[in-house]
Amino acid sequence: MKKFNLSQIMKTAHNLRKNCPAKYPTFSAALKQSWKMAKFDAWRKEQRSVLKAENEAQETKREALREASAKEHAINEARRQAQRKAQEAKAQAQRLIDEAQARKQGISYNEYQNRISWQMGYGRGMYCGD
Repeated sequence: MKKFNLSQIMKTAHNLRKNCPAKYPTFSAALKQSWKMAKFDAWRKEQRSVLKAENEAQETKREALREASAKEHAINEARRQAQRKAQEAKAQAQRLIDEAQARKQGISYNEYQNRISWQMGYGRGMYCGD
């Protein structure tokens, strides 16, 4: 596979010599500049492909991180929901126990709660905090 298009290099050299005779007084100088330009273009194309590969690798890495983050978020959300359900179940069990205690004393659940609050000092200005 040819790296350089020799015909294009010669055409560029002729155009440089014809259009800029003050800068390129000889065809040799124009040809040297044409080769420099061709080599620079080849290097730039190579760098562009390298950068493209690097960008694709970085994008793949970012996508993997996004997927991992989404999985972790889903797991954490499931844990939070499970904890909330466990807390609700625990609160429901405690309420059932309190209702059973209230029935044993022959009063309603609300009255039972009010008595507990009264004994703890709420509503009497005796509560000293936690």
